[in-house]
Formats: sequence, C-alpha cells, structure tokens
Amino acid sequence: MTSPVTELIAFTIDSADAAALARFYADLTGGEVTGDYPEYGYASASVLGATLNFQTVQDFARPQWPGQAHPQQFHLDFRVPDLEAATAHAESLGASVADTQPAAEVGGAWRVMLDPDGHPFCLCPPQEG
Repeated sequence: MTSPVTELIAFTIDSADAAALARFYADLTGGEVTGDYPEYGYASASVLGATLNFQTVQDFARPQWPGQAHPQQFHLDFRVPDLEAATAHAESLGASVADTQPAAEVGGAWRVMLDPDGHPFCLCPPQEG
C-alpha cells in the first residue's frame, strides 16, 4: 500500500524566541533564516537540506536534560568532521556543553550540547571503521 503522506516538509520546535533560535541553527549549520514573522511568533531556517520551523511559546519551559521534570521532547544529531571545532563554534553562538555526557559512559565519541533555549542536540564525529 502506498501512503498518502508523501513528504516531511518541516519540523517545528517550541522556543522562547523563534527568530533567535532560527538564527542559532542557521548559524550553527551554515544555513539561512528563510522566514521571520514576529506578528505570528514564527520563524524558519533552511538547515542542511531540511526546514526547521520555530514557534514562540508563551511561558516556554526550558527543557532540563537529562531529567524529565521538563523533558527534552526531541533532540537533533549533527555529523561533524572535527568535534572540538564544532563544539567551539556552537559555544560561540550561545550553546553550552551539557553537564551529562552519556558517550563518556559507553565509550562513544559524540558530545551533547544545549542550544540557547536548553534543547539538547548532539555533535557526532564520523564513525570509525
């Protein structure tokens, strides 16, 4: 059976400031902000061939990863050729390294970061082998 759903056109992320978070992800990935509609509390960014949408949410509750009192709801994984350079780049844009790093516990090489609104995302170097 063929599905009547044919394309994922965007992924929408709640934010304290839609325009600021769209700018963060555009700058992080070398993408671009493709829409900023403050009258609607909405912004979008083209990110590595995908569209991320952002919506400003009144009384936004910052995720508290890894705890679940304010769950993460999602996270994004980005492939990076140089983990240290990508970490420094993300930090220069307002991200921070998460206190909890599960990769260290299991011998992995990825790094968990928090975007300016607290959403976790991972920087993942190429897999060895």
